[in-house]
Amino acid sequence: MSIIHDQAMHFIYQQVLERLLSHMSKEQRASLQLLIQRLLVAAGGPEYIGTFRLLVVQGADRRSARLLAILRAAQLSIALRAPVTFKLRVLVTCLPATGSALLEQHERAFSALFMHDDPRVQLQMVEGAEVVPFCRRAGATVPQLPLPRKALLLFGHLLDARPEALLGSRTHLELANAVRRALAEYPATDALVTAVPARQRRRFVAWARRSLRLAGVVSPDSLHQCVDSLARWLGQLHAMADSPGAAIAASDSTRARALPLRVIAIDDLLAQLLSDGQLDLVMGWSFEAGCEGSPLAAFVDPLALAQLHETDGHGQSFSAPGQALRLVSQNNPARPPVPQPGRFAKAYGLEQTQLACMLYRPFCDQGAGLERFLQSCHADMLVALPYLHRALQGKSCPDAVKDWIVNTSGLPLGQLRMVYKGRLGAGVRRLLASLARRDVQLRWLGRPAPCKASS
Repeated sequence: MSIIHDQAMHFIYQQVLERLLSHMSKEQRASLQLLIQRLLVAAGGPEYIGTFRLLVVQGADRRSARLLAILRAAQLSIALRAPVTFKLRVLVTCLPATGSALLEQHERAFSALFMHDDPRVQLQMVEGAEVVPFCRRAGATVPQLPLPRKALLLFGHLLDARPEALLGSRTHLELANAVRRALAEYPATDALVTAVPARQRRRFVAWARRSLRLAGVVSPDSLHQCVDSLARWLGQLHAMADSPGAAIAASDSTRARALPLRVIAIDDLLAQLLSDGQLDLVMGWSFEAGCEGSPLAAFVDPLALAQLHETDGHGQSFSAPGQALRLVSQNNPARPPVPQPGRFAKAYGLEQTQLACMLYRPFCDQGAGLERFLQSCHADMLVALPYLHRALQGKSCPDAVKDWIVNTSGLPLGQLRMVYKGRLGAGVRRLLASLARRDVQLRWLGRPAPCKASS
């Protein structure tokens, strides 16, 4: 039975390869042969290709989709010529959370490429802060793992919380931490293959070195030579940004590799990969013509960013009087319905009230914008303004005032007092300030306003 099964699977894989090749242009088939030769050389020769393990981080853009198709074609082509081929690990990610529509698109691609039942392929996804097996119904069948909510709120309250900053360079730290987890669970990975052009890769490494330097860490000279080392150091920065005040720990030396985890780039193959849309038809993907964003932005959900922009735009008129002290009853019929949180808020486990509070930043600069925040969003709390300042200063005040501050902000009172007084270590403040000044493409955002609510 095993021999019959193997023959049937061999026939299916051959059909998949023939279909892929039939939808490739002449230039793409030539690129495929170049990629195969590159992989064989990277593995150390054809005799070692069976133990060669590749990792690809799968985004939601055209480059990622075409790269996966040509990698699968390379894997199956080698398998037809030799008894073994390389192992492929696919890590799907779209921060802050992968939506159901995108999961369905990935599922169609994996099914078209017949990857689910192939023991040479491992499919995983980033869900919350964890790396889990890929599941197209992950959001519907199990609760999504929320990202570090308090870390995001503290970041937003301490610094400029523009949408581009919230889903900006912080996202790269979250992504690097996910890659770090994936490599820790699968330490035998030999190389990471990417379609990100050299210019963006150099920008990413320069940003990583600068962030480490701002945090007071002298990164090793070999940082750019090993993806695993880079992911572990950025994972340390991620922990530092999530817990301001905690010292950054040294990178785990026990995981030092005998050989560095290399990057196999296909910059010279990009033009051919993006030349036409026939491969997209094979995998059931559709892309709007001329809508090809930056490769570094391929791992961020554009809908979540749009929803965050919308919340930010309506922040000045946001109103939730149900949070006021005189409406403490949760079943008060006079309480207006709270808007349903968008994808960004759901991913972090935030209520819409807490998200709006973070975008206002009313507690920074010793509460300079607190009065305007109350006028705009919580008018019936204006009477308690003196008590709010006393609570944030650590002085005695009614417990109901403290509860309101905690419920509205989503942060513990101790951290809010740190925000109020501006107490933060120099290294952490420099790091967070740098993270707040770049968008997801690591472009400079310019000088932020001192405090949105006080303008």
